[in-house]
Amino acid sequence: MTRSLGLAAGLGLLLAIGCAPAQEPEPIDTSADVAAINELITREIAMFSSGDLTQVSAIFAPDVVVMPPNEPAIQGRDALESWANGIHEQFTVEGRYANSDVSVSGDLAVHRFTGELSMTSKAGGEAMSETIKGLHVLRRQADGSWLITQDVWNADQPPPAMPAGGH
Repeated sequence: MTRSLGLAAGLGLLLAIGCAPAQEPEPIDTSADVAAINELITREIAMFSSGDLTQVSAIFAPDVVVMPPNEPAIQGRDALESWANGIHEQFTVEGRYANSDVSVSGDLAVHRFTGELSMTSKAGGEAMSETIKGLHVLRRQADGSWLITQDVWNADQPPPAMPAGGH
């Protein structure tokens, strides 16, 4: 009988523990990471706007994938630098982020943004301006810094109309 009471008490304790509300994990303070990422993103848009691409390696991971609108994906930092130099040979570029939101989860972060992008042909003509939106995926490096590993953006405007009968 004593053994039955002990077993019943043990089962009751296990049930009580199992039915107890789970404790919420302590929130992780990511404010230092968010600040570091915002500083990196500020340097990124300034670098592209100025055409000074000397800091590409300080902002983008070696295996970065960039997906600009209406073009094939660009894979790797060297290819990105070559693509960006080609843009800056033809255009004066001005960009700014209007809204920015950073979410950090462990060693990965996502930067969601909207902004304005303006490109003026160096051959002359009117500036082409667009409202853009996009995402950066960033990865924490071994030294604690952050680098962009994925960069994708597109325009809010609809694509140009297809010619009649076109596919």
